[in-house]
Amino acid sequence: MQPANEEHLDLAQPVARIPRGSLVLLLDDDEGLREAFTWMFESEDIDFKGFSNFEMFQKVLFKYLEGKKSLCLLLDLRMPSISGLEVFEWIKQQGVSLSRLPIIFLTGHGDISTAVETVKNGAFDFYEKPATDHRLINRVRQALSLSSDFLDQQDNMRCWINRINKLSPREREVMFLVAKGKLNKVIASELDISLRTVEVHRSNLFEKLRVRSAAELATLLSDISSRLGFV
Repeated sequence: MQPANEEHLDLAQPVARIPRGSLVLLLDDDEGLREAFTWMFESEDIDFKGFSNFEMFQKVLFKYLEGKKSLCLLLDLRMPSISGLEVFEWIKQQGVSLSRLPIIFLTGHGDISTAVETVKNGAFDFYEKPATDHRLINRVRQALSLSSDFLDQQDNMRCWINRINKLSPREREVMFLVAKGKLNKVIASELDISLRTVEVHRSNLFEKLRVRSAAELATLLSDISSRLGFV
C-alpha cells in the first residue's frame, strides 16, 4: 500500500520517537479496521482507543484533551451518520488546536482530492485505506511528537504567566513600558515616580522573570500574547 500523499512524505526520515504518555484515537465505523489498528498499535506499544461513532467519541474527547497525554486522531473521511469532514470542522469550531490533536484522515480511493484539501485546511496528513503498515505508524509517531511539543510549550507559557502574576501592580506597569523600549527616565515621567524607583522595579521584575534584557522581555511578552492572548 502506498500512502496517498507520498509526494510530501519523506520515507527516508528516521523513525520518530513515541512521546511518553501517548494515545492514538480512531473514529471509524469499520469494526474490522478498528480491530486491525488495535493489534497494530498495541504491537508497537502505543496506547490506542477506537470509536465506532461520533457520539461516543464526543463524550470523551475533552477529557483526553485536558489530560497530559500526547494525542493523534485517525479519522475516517466517510461514515454513515456524520462525515469525517464534519467532525473535522466541529473540532476546529471547539477551538481545539490541531497541534494538540493532529488529525490524520483515512480515505477511500476516490477521496484523494478531498483529503488533499483537508491537509491544506490544517489536517496533519491522510492515508488511503487500509493504511495498516509501518509508514502510517511512523507518521503517527510524528503527530504524537507534535502534540507533545505543544504540551511542552503550554507548560512553558504557564510557567512564565505564573512568574508574571508574582509581580506587583507597579512592577507590571514598568514591565510593559520596558518591553516597549522606553528609557527609565521616560518611564519615571509617565508613571510620575522617581528614576531610582523605576530602577528598583526594573531590577526586581528582571529577577522575578529571570530575563536579562528589555529585548528578551519584549520577546517573552510577544510570545505569550500570540500563544495565549495574555497581553
